[in-house]
Amino acid sequence: MTDQPVRTHLPSVAQLIISIIGLVTSVFSALGLMLLLKIGSSLQTLGVQSTQPVYVLVWLGIFLSLLAIPSVVLSIRRLARLPMPGNHSRSMVIAASIAFLVIIPLVYLVHTNPNLLSEPFLKVLFSFITVAVPLWWFIEFGQNNLPKSSRQRFWGFISFQMFAGMPIVFLVEIILFVLAMILGGVWLANKNEFAPILMTLQTQMMVDPKNMTSVIEKVTPLLQDPGVLVAIFFSLSIVTPLVEEFLKPLALWFFIKRGWSEAEGFSAGLVLGAAFALVESVSAVASLPQESWTGLLVARIGTGLLHTLTAGMTGWALVSAWKTGKYSRLGLVYLISMTLHGLWNFFALVSGLGTNLDLFAQSSFAAFAGSAPWVLGALFVGMLFMLFFMNRRIRLSTSQPPAIPPLPLESIG
Repeated sequence: MTDQPVRTHLPSVAQLIISIIGLVTSVFSALGLMLLLKIGSSLQTLGVQSTQPVYVLVWLGIFLSLLAIPSVVLSIRRLARLPMPGNHSRSMVIAASIAFLVIIPLVYLVHTNPNLLSEPFLKVLFSFITVAVPLWWFIEFGQNNLPKSSRQRFWGFISFQMFAGMPIVFLVEIILFVLAMILGGVWLANKNEFAPILMTLQTQMMVDPKNMTSVIEKVTPLLQDPGVLVAIFFSLSIVTPLVEEFLKPLALWFFIKRGWSEAEGFSAGLVLGAAFALVESVSAVASLPQESWTGLLVARIGTGLLHTLTAGMTGWALVSAWKTGKYSRLGLVYLISMTLHGLWNFFALVSGLGTNLDLFAQSSFAAFAGSAPWVLGALFVGMLFMLFFMNRRIRLSTSQPPAIPPLPLESIG
């Protein structure tokens, strides 16, 4: 009897390639930005105030590259057939809870001493810690007492989401945004009151693109137009959730058909959603001025729960659909996820605009905008309950003993 050839684990090959590309791209992007800063500083073309956002991008690239290292190491060990670390055998929800409590004084310290964020490295470090810890807690809370996935799979999904999934999502959103801008520009050009503003914007872009302050002041009236506001709300509350909730669990479409359990699909979705929220939220929080840092951080905790929960539900529904062949549950979960995402974006946008626009301040919408933060708080509590409910449902289904098959008819009697 001949020995069967040992096959290469192709998912580990894909994981290694994606992780190395992400690691190299992030490091070289950071080094390239640093080189541009040095050249710009020597030529005295960059002011002191303009360098901080670039240094923030540099440190963001470095921090993201560090997240690819565990995936590279574990995939190499798997391909080299070396002993692999064991699965996460114990629940880490207590450790994650303690870490969550520890960052509260850190956030308060930064809030009372915003000058701590003047250094780009500390700004990115604080942003990374304060965004990542709640996301870790959401993952552990959702996975509590459920079967744990391997560490290679955990870090592989993080690398896939950061370096493959998110670029695809952003590319699709950029294409849709450009198409919307073209259609919107044609529509505005046919409106007599906005045609001169568009002509001024086009001329300024061609003559002196650096001096856009005066043009921005003229563009502000666009936000008072109901048609423009409807387009903004439609894109953020419908188009964005539709795209992100479909593409966010993209990795599962490639790897989930391997006899997974529903618990594994749910756990994988939680990791993918948290990785998506990590990059999105850290990039947003670290790029803001010091005085706005705390407020956006608190809002981004809710956004992180949203992404983690909806991706987890989609992962659970995908496994369930592929095991049973019934896709109605998957469609229903996708609709629920998109609705939650749309509601969150809608009320976050309403809360952000508030009474800043004359169109809102002079109508009954101002009172509605004042209640938006309370609605967001209720949505957060509701999503937290949904995460608990999903965990309990899956835990009960996995703990039930298999049904006893009926006896053959001839053995009865």
